[in-house]
Amino acid sequence: MLSIKFQVYHGGDIYEMILTTNSPDPTVEDLQRQIEKQFIIPIKNQRIIFKGQDLHENQQEKLRRYGITNACAIRVIGRKEL
Repeated sequence: MLSIKFQVYHGGDIYEMILTTNSPDPTVEDLQRQIEKQFIIPIKNQRIIFKGQDLHENQQEKLRRYGITNACAIRVIGRKEL
C-alpha cells in the first residue's frame, strides 16, 4: 500500500492530507477521490493546481508525471457540498 502526504491549501487554510492507495502509481482521479472524501468537495467542483499546472483536467494522468511526491503542496479550489 502506498501513502503520499500532501499539504492542501484551500480557502485560505492549510491542511494535511494523506493519499493511501493500492496502486503503485496513483492518478489525479485517486487524488480527487481523497479530496472529495476528506474535504467534501465533489470531483466536478474541484480545481487542483500544482506548480501552475491544472491537474483536474487530466484525471487519468499519473501524479508522477507532474512531479508530485511525498510532502508536496497542492492548491484546491472548489465549493464544499452542504
